[in-house]
Amino acid sequence: MKQPVVLRDLTELARDKGEFVQEPEPPTIVATPTPPALDAHPDLLIQAVLRSERELEHLTERDAAARREAETVLSHYRRLEADVERLRKLEREAREAESNANAMAESAFLPESRAQAEKVALGVAAIAAVAANRIRAVEAQMAELEAGEHLSRLLAVERAEKEARQREERALTAIERAEALASEHKYNEALRLLGSAVKLNPNMPGLASCDDTIRRQAHAVKTLEVERALAEARRRHRREPGQAAEILGALDLSGMPSVLVRDVYGCWLQSCRRLGLMEAVHYSPGTGKGAMLVPDSGCDTRLKVVSAIGLPNWTPGRTFAVRALKGARPLAA
Repeated sequence: MKQPVVLRDLTELARDKGEFVQEPEPPTIVATPTPPALDAHPDLLIQAVLRSERELEHLTERDAAARREAETVLSHYRRLEADVERLRKLEREAREAESNANAMAESAFLPESRAQAEKVALGVAAIAAVAANRIRAVEAQMAELEAGEHLSRLLAVERAEKEARQREERALTAIERAEALASEHKYNEALRLLGSAVKLNPNMPGLASCDDTIRRQAHAVKTLEVERALAEARRRHRREPGQAAEILGALDLSGMPSVLVRDVYGCWLQSCRRLGLMEAVHYSPGTGKGAMLVPDSGCDTRLKVVSAIGLPNWTPGRTFAVRALKGARPLAA
């Protein structure tokens, strides 16, 4: 254990500084492994690449051979399908002929006609039975082929492609129908039709493009209609404030530019002020939505709607409890 050092002046401090100052330990250096250079063994790298290429070639050849084999089996499968269709048609015709022959045998006037009809019925019945047995045999062959791995995969690919083509055809039909509806200014119906089609074909650019085009058309037409209604209301709001409020109250302002909504609402509010309503109350639950109400003569605790905008179900004459209309304020002059 070291003895304590007592310093009396700076000279002693300089002399004994070694007792206080410790040299910092050198930092520990951890050696990191150096990755081998890519060009250290170029021959080995080239050989690895060549082996990969050969393996890919073999895989491609085996896959193509398997597909050719599956396509050969598929051709045989299609021939069996055609055979089944022909046999089914033959069976139907034979059963029909049997039914007709039996009916002839029952209603024949001459005995020899009856006997001949019964022979015909037996003959076509035998044909129908042979066709039915042949159908079962062919269907068994088809089921055996379907159990094969390659054919089942190829059939699944064909079904998927067929379904994709059908979806595309339905989507193109929907686009054509939506464009026709849009030309008739039935934008909501057209957009609903496209919305259903987009759910089934979310990655089809044509549907998205058509939907965007019709939405822009609908927005432009709606904006123009609102602007025209606003201009008409402004012409009327001084001399016919009731008519002006009714015109503006019937508008659908959803999706309209905020400046236009503000102008429409302001004109509606001015028209309501000009109605000269006694004890009128102004209620506004949101931007572009409002109602003008007056006390209901039949009940002091209820208010009756005189005019409303942006609230489709608030028809004139409908009443609400005063306590339900929080935020309602007396109409300022």
